[in-house]
Amino acid sequence: MIFKTNKLKNITILINSIFLIIIIIFTPLAYYGFNLNFYNNLYENNGVFSVLDRDDVLNLTRNLFNFFRYRATPENNISKSSVRYADKSISSVAFFKPEEINHLNDVRKLLCKIFILYYLSIITVILLTILLIKKDVFKFIKSIGYIFTASSSAVLFIMAALFVFGKKNFWGLFENFHLMFFPQGNYIFSQDSLIITLFPFGFFGDFFIKLVKCSLALSIAVLILGIICLNISKIKREVFCGGHH
Repeated sequence: MIFKTNKLKNITILINSIFLIIIIIFTPLAYYGFNLNFYNNLYENNGVFSVLDRDDVLNLTRNLFNFFRYRATPENNISKSSVRYADKSISSVAFFKPEEINHLNDVRKLLCKIFILYYLSIITVILLTILLIKKDVFKFIKSIGYIFTASSSAVLFIMAALFVFGKKNFWGLFENFHLMFFPQGNYIFSQDSLIITLFPFGFFGDFFIKLVKCSLALSIAVLILGIICLNISKIKREVFCGGHH
């Protein structure tokens, strides 16, 4: 019975660690994915406002946020949104063409799957953590320590590898990502298209580095907490056992 209980606990710890990996990886995306100030900085750094009107760009970005969140209304329909150029002498406006909207719709579907996985992971971790709670608080702290150290170590390895590879060859990473998730090839557009002007290659490079750095920082924090939990359980066990000798 004890063997079965320990085996069940170890399986619970393993599953919890896997889902915590998902949480650590995607928490930065959940925070920055719809952060208008962050996008504004990326636009600034990549010269978007030197080509397109700032107010129109930010308004379109808000509409895109609503579109990606499945909150689109006739008032913020991206197919009807237009953006003026920064050069006031240009009377024409930029807008998304059907093929660009098709790609954005594929992006929306992918984001939806990611966030479903993300929030299900949070719920799962909470429920499994509750299952680990027992009368012996120090065993519970020890289990949390194992979960935190295992998941954060895995994320540190993954993010460090992505950071190094992304720094050296982000284009290859970017291309393979699109081939994997958009195999139909509808992500290739002309340089003068609105989607490329709004989201130039440097935009995604900066976005990627920010997400990786945040995941690294978060995993380090979780690792430290895990080590603290393991040390607390170890010290308390020694003190507790010492008091009975």
